[in-house]
Amino acid sequence: MKVVRTIILCLCIATFALCVNDPAFVPDTPEPEVTDEPSGEGGESGGEVAADKNYTLSGENSSATGLEGLSSICLNEKRDGFYIAQDRGLLYEAGLDGTVKGTVPFKSSHDWEGVTVNPDDGTIYLCEEREWAIYKVNTDRKDVSLVDKISVEGGVSNKGFEGITYGNGFLYVANQASPTRIYKYSIKEKKVVSTMDIGFAEYLSDIFFEESDGSLWITDSKKQRLTNIDAESGETIAEFNISFVKKPEGFCLDKERKLFWFCCDKTGNLHSISYK
Repeated sequence: MKVVRTIILCLCIATFALCVNDPAFVPDTPEPEVTDEPSGEGGESGGEVAADKNYTLSGENSSATGLEGLSSICLNEKRDGFYIAQDRGLLYEAGLDGTVKGTVPFKSSHDWEGVTVNPDDGTIYLCEEREWAIYKVNTDRKDVSLVDKISVEGGVSNKGFEGITYGNGFLYVANQASPTRIYKYSIKEKKVVSTMDIGFAEYLSDIFFEESDGSLWITDSKKQRLTNIDAESGETIAEFNISFVKKPEGFCLDKERKLFWFCCDKTGNLHSISYK
């Protein structure tokens, strides 16, 4: 019996060896496990991780606009110039070199402190400090229309809405102080859908939504700091000293040119600094 079993075993080994040498033989391999977990390369937003925001800043430049009371800045629809909001009721158009080209032709007595553009349809939104209100520029650009007023409990009129930014169907509005709070406003639902208190800032002076990763950039004119946070959790991603701007009231990120842009309320200058 032992002899028979040995012969059978030898025949099996020989048969297996022939199969392995056969080019048509493909051994079974397990299918890779499929999960819904993110790969660690940006998730749905395709954005950058925190480490990518440890930028080195260099090459600061400034140019005089000749304007006073600069409150906010944003790139225009073509991204070849700026809208600059002034707290004396005017909205200016300027080139990348700071040269003022004129005003959007409406006049008002509003205290504009923030400006932003919806890149999808070109709508320009403004925030009014004393009224805690959001406005939009009419299509003919000859007037503005009230979008909504927001109730800010305990708010102080000269420390009201100071910055506004558009992002994915929402407007994020920053209340300067008392409280230092961000309001997320749904344009479709016409209401505030969430709020976020900002404990690290003394004055929220402007705000910018970064589409690539859904984060928010916040300037603090009192501390002269620029901070990038997660728009949902409020977690700090990165922060930068911007003491080269005496009173940084306005900010926007220019990813195409890899520049941070600021406007200074104290000097009327437009500042840019490269990041990498």
